[in-house]
Amino acid sequence: MMTFYLERLLKIIEQSPSYSPLTKKAYRVDVRHFCSHAETIDIPSLHRYMNQLKQTYAPTTVARRIHALATLFDTLVTERSLVKNPLSQIKKPSRPIPKHRTTFSYTDARRVIETIQDETTYAFYFLLLHTGLRFNEARQLRRTDLDLTERQLFVRHGKGQKTRYVPLHDELIMVLTRYLDVQPNDELLFQNDTGRSLDPNQTRKQLRLASQQILKRTLRPHDLRVTFATTLYREHQADLLTVMRLLGHSDAKTTQQYILPSSEVARSSINRLTPTTH
Repeated sequence: MMTFYLERLLKIIEQSPSYSPLTKKAYRVDVRHFCSHAETIDIPSLHRYMNQLKQTYAPTTVARRIHALATLFDTLVTERSLVKNPLSQIKKPSRPIPKHRTTFSYTDARRVIETIQDETTYAFYFLLLHTGLRFNEARQLRRTDLDLTERQLFVRHGKGQKTRYVPLHDELIMVLTRYLDVQPNDELLFQNDTGRSLDPNQTRKQLRLASQQILKRTLRPHDLRVTFATTLYREHQADLLTVMRLLGHSDAKTTQQYILPSSEVARSSINRLTPTTH
């Protein structure tokens, strides 16, 4: 029985146009783990499976896996491979409150990037800081996605297979122009010496080492995305809808999590309080 469900779920994941490659990879792991530990898809079996997950994994992982299975089970019901979704009758674990994101100012992020000696890695992270692209969105960029005449970038590999255009910062255009002058005219915008896309681990390592040396703390690629959103909204008064579209979000609530409160904003807000005269 579970062999049947495993094959059906894997096919659903593979055929879905709305899942990104990373989401598909995670869902395949979730499905294989579930089908190797559960006896069938019913309430008692799922209760046992959830208890097993709680004993082994962090709450965030447990919640993500169960929510993923609930979504996939709905598809099984739709195609009538399953009579009903038992997870609709079980209280699913709530998603833990996200950890407080570390704040990095634009100035600090820029200081770190300026110390990177490798021209490709430097241009890559300079682009992330000034466009807010996700790490993998930038890794998959092609030269044809870059339009210096219209001063914009086409993001074809957005999350959930969504595409968007992102305008280019004036200084970013200068950096990319200089970078392209010394790079071979290949398909990928960013590539290593062998002509392949940048190695994720090695590329992240360069940013980590540079930030630990300059700031004495770790700056990650995703922090550049947060810095981009926060700087636009807090310092340049961009409206939330504009920031949301630039980041490729479909929900403003998600964007709000990227806009971090600054101590200066908090302090000025407190100072605006006036005592009531009695």
